[in-house]
Formats: sequence, structure tokens, C-alpha cells
Amino acid sequence: MLAPVKLIKHQEKLVSDHADDFDDHDEEEWDQDFASELIGQTLLVGITYVDPDGELLRRQQIFGTVTDVEEGYGVTILQRHNGEPFVIAPILSAIEYAVPGVYQLSDADMAVEDPDFTALFTVTSPHRH
Repeated sequence: MLAPVKLIKHQEKLVSDHADDFDDHDEEEWDQDFASELIGQTLLVGITYVDPDGELLRRQQIFGTVTDVEEGYGVTILQRHNGEPFVIAPILSAIEYAVPGVYQLSDADMAVEDPDFTALFTVTSPHRH
């Protein structure tokens, strides 16, 4: 089993594979109508991990059905491939309506056809001393 992952960019929690409190998220205006619309819809999330110099470390693709959206908590996705929840920060402005088509972040990822919504994040690892 992999250890919990907390991804930080500019002191902001972006995603987590465990349900953590995201109270410190960006101070955008919360759109409850859009949050409610996400429930039961499919969401494809692409996460690109880069080092402090911007060099690619790895990519991760998350796909599943949105089961919960809470301000200050996150957007919970029930992953299609393993049934496990995955939580991204409640940054609704990062979530867009998907254009119909087939999506695949890398050759190693499964192809996803016609998701309802997409979101992309880039996570920069911190400098290590």
C-alpha cells in the first residue's frame, strides 16, 4: 500500500488520495450550483508532477464519478479502476466541461471516452536542502 500523498503547490493543497481538510484553498468565490452539478458526473483529472526546475517527474490520471463536493473539504472522486476515493482540492475553477472524445494522459493510462468534466493540475516539488 502506498503512503498518503499530499501535493503542495504555492502553499496550497491541490490533491490528496486521502480525505484531508482543504480549508486553506484558494479564496475563489464558491459556486454551489456548479458544485451540485458535479455530483454523479464523471471527472477526469490529469496531474503532472515536476521538479523545481520544471522537469517532468511523472504523470497521474484519475478518473471516476464525483460522489461529494464540499467547500473547505474537496471534490471526492470514486475511482473507476479500483473503487477507491480520491480527493482534489475544492478549486472549482480548475474543473471544465469536457469536449466529447477520447482522453489519455499517457500510453500507460487507460483511455477514457467522453468524460463529463476534466481538470488539470501541475504539482511542483519543493526544493530539498
